[in-house]
Amino acid sequence: MMGEQRVISADSHVQEPPEVYDERLDRKYRDRVPRFEERDGATYFVVDGKKPRRIDLASERTDEDDQNREFRNDPSGGRDIERRLADQVRDGISAEIIYPNTSLFLYNSRDPGYQFAVARAYNDWCIEHFGGHREKFVPVAIVPVIDLDEAVREVARVAREGYRSIKIPLTMDGRPYNLPDYDRLWSACADHDLVVSLHAFTESEDQYPDDWGEEVGHGGALAHMAMSMARGQSPVALLIASGALQRYPDLKFVIVECGAGWLAWLLHVLDEQVEKKHMWIRPHLEMKPSEFFRRQGAVTFSDDPVALRLLDFTGSEVLLWGSDYPHDEGTFPHSQEVIERTFSGISEEDRRRIVFDNAKRIYGFDV
Repeated sequence: MMGEQRVISADSHVQEPPEVYDERLDRKYRDRVPRFEERDGATYFVVDGKKPRRIDLASERTDEDDQNREFRNDPSGGRDIERRLADQVRDGISAEIIYPNTSLFLYNSRDPGYQFAVARAYNDWCIEHFGGHREKFVPVAIVPVIDLDEAVREVARVAREGYRSIKIPLTMDGRPYNLPDYDRLWSACADHDLVVSLHAFTESEDQYPDDWGEEVGHGGALAHMAMSMARGQSPVALLIASGALQRYPDLKFVIVECGAGWLAWLLHVLDEQVEKKHMWIRPHLEMKPSEFFRRQGAVTFSDDPVALRLLDFTGSEVLLWGSDYPHDEGTFPHSQEVIERTFSGISEEDRRRIVFDNAKRIYGFDV
């Protein structure tokens, strides 16, 4: 039974405390950090270069069972280590991969100096905060790619500080990940044994309009949320098709919080196109696209029965499970029940790989 199995959450978060930027950031950037602000009785999310976005529009429609109050489960935003460790025990979680919260959106700025200043401040704080519990937490460093020379330097720096993974934007409009310029980044990550994570809703500075307060048209919010997750397909296709995984066989990457049901279809299409149209495809790939992905890639999900019904196409070695703790749309404190329900009919071997073994192998957990 799942209650007897160990579980690693490959997608968890922490809310950065204000003092991270008050104390560690150059003064000229401090009033531009991603943050929540109360204005005239309403809550806004403020991101550099964008119109403040109101985030409590649904508050009058919530109740105690709804998911619209950020960090209802933990007002500290996941920063209280003792509480977090206790919640791991309560939820049956052995260890977690830790992503930022508001700083996920720093890529929206068009200012390279600002992006790297915020990233360095966060990275220094996060490894100090979680680094004393390596068997329980793998914090993920933020690395902007708006300046690739600086990105490579930050990769080397965070590796020296003890990081095992970095996060880059999910997509880069106008500068896609199949460009040769990125090879120095892939090489650095492979050399330093850093897993490259690409998290949903972390697109580049051109992804959102300056006035991002309202989605366009009827149903814009729903369409935006769904298609933002679908964009996880882009880096998978680009890293495989460009030959980056072929050139850097030690490079590992993970698509985070984009679901996983699309993976079987995408790998099938990539394999099919290589087989049918290989005469037009450059560079020549020495293996099937799906084989490159199984060797070097993975995708996280929380509650995706579609992905689990397609294991014959993907294999279980490329899937990771995540609770999204402490976000209220996550599975805490019911992770065991969610896993039991979602994995109904899935073999014990596949279940163990997805909820524990794969993350242990990819991130080097000693648990």
